[in-house]
Amino acid sequence: MESAIASSILKEKQAGRISLIPFLTSGYPTIQISEEIISGLISENLVSAIEVGIPFSDPIAEGKTIQKSSSISLRNGVDIDSTLKMIEKINSYKQNKTPIITMGYYNPILKIGVENYFKSAKQSGVQGLIIADIPNVELEKIQSIAKEYQIDTIPLVPLNSSQATVKHACNIAQGFVYCVSVLGVTGSRKNLSPQIKKKVESVKQYTNLPVAVGFGISSPEHIKILSRFADAAIVGSSIIDIISDAKKENAVTEVKKFISILKKSSNINI
Repeated sequence: MESAIASSILKEKQAGRISLIPFLTSGYPTIQISEEIISGLISENLVSAIEVGIPFSDPIAEGKTIQKSSSISLRNGVDIDSTLKMIEKINSYKQNKTPIITMGYYNPILKIGVENYFKSAKQSGVQGLIIADIPNVELEKIQSIAKEYQIDTIPLVPLNSSQATVKHACNIAQGFVYCVSVLGVTGSRKNLSPQIKKKVESVKQYTNLPVAVGFGISSPEHIKILSRFADAAIVGSSIIDIISDAKKENAVTEVKKFISILKKSSNINI
């Protein structure tokens, strides 16, 4: 049975567009505004899935933009529990058919217990999980629990990964395969790595699941380039920058405006 995440991305591809998957730090700038942004993107059918970042004190994969947002969220008292409660509220709206994925670090999940996490995530309606700081061999070890709660575990494929690593990631992948477009941390960048097309093509040799590209995706030009070979683009730091620059009362409108601009560049082969 095809997962809701994969189905949502492939539906967009069948319509001739690359999928957009925004990343938002839960609780930034407040839990209420996070909820309003996510609900706004869903209600206007602007995205294929949404990645919600659970704030953590040592987010090693993140650049300064997401690190700062995570720090502010932690000061706001945001954690796994409050994040899942927010997601549950969003998923209670009957019109929501957009899959929500949590992205986080392993320590907070271990702290509450892996099974406890998946049980609570299932109750909130979470469809997928990305763990930024564990290798895929460790991710594979928790998949039996994830499968019990019907939550996709999504592997990361680094830009410099070996063919063996790529093949293993594809063998265990659920939902989609996440190709990291840079050798480094998250953050907006002017240019995409010339190696990313080759890496996506390498991944597609081993899986029929959608392939998404993230880290550094920040402009319509990036979306146009990725639409030629990837199935989805994950956009994070540039959204956090927009929220940071906007007045709180304008954050929802500004994010929707930015995603709408990106979506105009999402048609395949334009």
